[in-house]
Amino acid sequence: MSDRAGPGPQTLLGAVGRLDPDREVLPGLTAGGLLAGARAAADALAAEGVEGEAVVLRQPNGSGWVVDLLALLAAGARPLPVAPDTPDAEVARLLAAAGGGRLLEPGTGKLLGTPGRKAVDGPAVLLPTSGSTGAPKLVRRPEASWLSEARRYRDGVGLTARDVLLLPVPLSHAYALGWLCGGLLTGASLRPVQPTALGEAGRELAAGATVLALVPATARLLATRRRLKARRAAPDEPPPAPALRIAMVGAGPVDAALDALFQEAYGIGLARNYGSTELGAVLAGPAGLAPLSVGSPLPGVTARLVDRATGADAGDGPGLLRIRTEALPDWHDTGDLALSHEGTLRILGREGTAVRRGGRWVAPLEIEAVLRGHEGVREVRVGARRRAHEGEDGIVAEVVVASGGPDEKELRAHAERHLAPYKVPDSFVLRAALPRTAAGKAAAAPRYRLTPRALAAARAYKAAELLFALHRLGLLDALADGVRLAELSAAADCDPRALELLLDTATALGLLDATADGGGGDGSANPQGPRVPAAELTAFVELEELLSRDLVTREALVAAARTGLAGRAFETRPADDPGHAALVRAYQGAMSGQAARARTALGLRLLRPRPGARLVEVTAGPGRYLERLLAADPAATGHLWQAGRLAGPPAPAVRAAVEQGRATLGPRPPRGGADLVVVANAVHDPGSGARLGELLELLRPGGRLLVDDVFLPPVAPSGDPSAAGPAPDLAGGAELALDWLTHGGTDWPTLDALAAGLAEAGADIVRRLPIEGTPCHLVIAKEAD
Repeated sequence: MSDRAGPGPQTLLGAVGRLDPDREVLPGLTAGGLLAGARAAADALAAEGVEGEAVVLRQPNGSGWVVDLLALLAAGARPLPVAPDTPDAEVARLLAAAGGGRLLEPGTGKLLGTPGRKAVDGPAVLLPTSGSTGAPKLVRRPEASWLSEARRYRDGVGLTARDVLLLPVPLSHAYALGWLCGGLLTGASLRPVQPTALGEAGRELAAGATVLALVPATARLLATRRRLKARRAAPDEPPPAPALRIAMVGAGPVDAALDALFQEAYGIGLARNYGSTELGAVLAGPAGLAPLSVGSPLPGVTARLVDRATGADAGDGPGLLRIRTEALPDWHDTGDLALSHEGTLRILGREGTAVRRGGRWVAPLEIEAVLRGHEGVREVRVGARRRAHEGEDGIVAEVVVASGGPDEKELRAHAERHLAPYKVPDSFVLRAALPRTAAGKAAAAPRYRLTPRALAAARAYKAAELLFALHRLGLLDALADGVRLAELSAAADCDPRALELLLDTATALGLLDATADGGGGDGSANPQGPRVPAAELTAFVELEELLSRDLVTREALVAAARTGLAGRAFETRPADDPGHAALVRAYQGAMSGQAARARTALGLRLLRPRPGARLVEVTAGPGRYLERLLAADPAATGHLWQAGRLAGPPAPAVRAAVEQGRATLGPRPPRGGADLVVVANAVHDPGSGARLGELLELLRPGGRLLVDDVFLPPVAPSGDPSAAGPAPDLAGGAELALDWLTHGGTDWPTLDALAAGLAEAGADIVRRLPIEGTPCHLVIAKEAD
């Protein structure tokens, strides 16, 4: 083991070594067990030569994460913690910035990859900044810095060995890691849970957690879910957090609405915490502070406000906030503008986003808090649009609204009712989503630029046109089975030479597989790989051909980009228009094929409906799930809610069940009567399947919600577009957004967005099942415990 591995006074492992060895510090793990496990792992890592090397720590919150962090530091490495869902490409970029290194495989202690450069400045944690002030970078923080922050939690916040510290924040984030170090120093019992495991967090609170570390997004979700549960609770239900004495929010502002919501839910206000990746927590204050206030300096911290132009002392401000600590005695610019009132600091916003209007400072956080107070607003980000002269900055509000939420006119009226005229934004930009870090903090807005794939995309229409031509020639069925040129040209009455060029081009483009006869005896080719179902392919090709000529055109995309979704031509087309009728037939043909039927059978198996179950299906189709359940169980009942303009008629079996009194039709069935609610190909529709809260209210206690739909793949930022490789095939699903933009809905576009929406509505995801080779997923959720 490295000489640095001993439990000395300036190491985290040394802090653990000074605790009572029999004290439980993590679930099922005593201080002695943690010390022994970390030392053993450190010995194994030291034998692999990790001293001075960057090692990625990518795993979920838990005891294993803590053991591995301590072991890496004890072995002299530089752990680089990242969120568990961080893509490999991003991990590679971070390791490159660190001079190379390896990844520690969760649960095994194995190091994956190639050893990197050996640093000589001692063990330290490498933390990527959030990117909220520009391009992310790596910050090096040695153990002395973490121990200094740990003492601030002990001496300034009041964390003790008697506390049970609940951490539903990514441990890879500096804010959570500072709390973790405070717990290791004081001997508090640590309860790290996944940020998305809100049900588990609720159970820990009910079991006696005394201190809760939060970010604003998690605080809002926990409080919202608790308020929903309280409405259904029995009068004698025990309190949700009987021992909670501190709930402290960091990594973002606390406005009046959030403070009141949490107070209502848990009977305790939100304490405040302010810090940075470089310094850790430096300011803190108790519950009850004014909105957007962050408290006063913690022990060992000095703060001052300076004029950003001259660097001179700005007194009580407003001014640029500078901090120094006992661990970092040089003044550090936080990048935030703040003002002081009776020793308590209030953050106005980032230096780059704070606004100066007519000689007065405007706090973006104040405007965000006001706009967030509108019930139809999900997320807000306010910043400055710089102008040539000081004091004439414009104010831009980027807003994500809920389904059926406010438009720009209503948002402006709301702002004018609650803000002084000089604080009202000049423009409102309605966004589909705002980028966030793993801890829920606003991330830097992306900059879009062309990649080398753009040229390939410009030619991609030719491949689609070729496939449509083969469909027009009536060749898809034959090509699905494999057939020779002579037979194809005779069957389709085509010129063999021209058809051969088409087929060879299709082969070169990857649309066909041309293989020599393998002696099968039937004269046909032997295609490699899985056989493509001809009927299903033909149905999808027919649909895509119609869309390419009518709805998903360059003209329609330009119009949607300029006018938004409300004015789409698709919405005004008469239902009896021949083109619309043909589109409905093609759409239903494509969405009701063999794969959809197999997915329906799988979804019902996963739901395991009881005999006589009642199922509500919200769908853009004929009611596949309801049809199948009614056929399988004569005692089952249901309701069909068809969504969108492409749904077509209900399935004959569903219509028959309506006549028999076993089923009903129409929007918004009665609340609380369903054992199962299925949203099939409709979760993105703002008028029906996207209303997650309303759908959950349809369920009886213990009921399940199933979402069967397609989702966009996650978009990972890339620092090197030229290295991105070939464009993904259509199974990736990214092109689905163009369908939604021109003739669909855009709510909950990704699985992560759906998970966040379900959590906010008070539901926990029970299972997520991807359908291989497609962008389809089955997601099962239930109301939170």
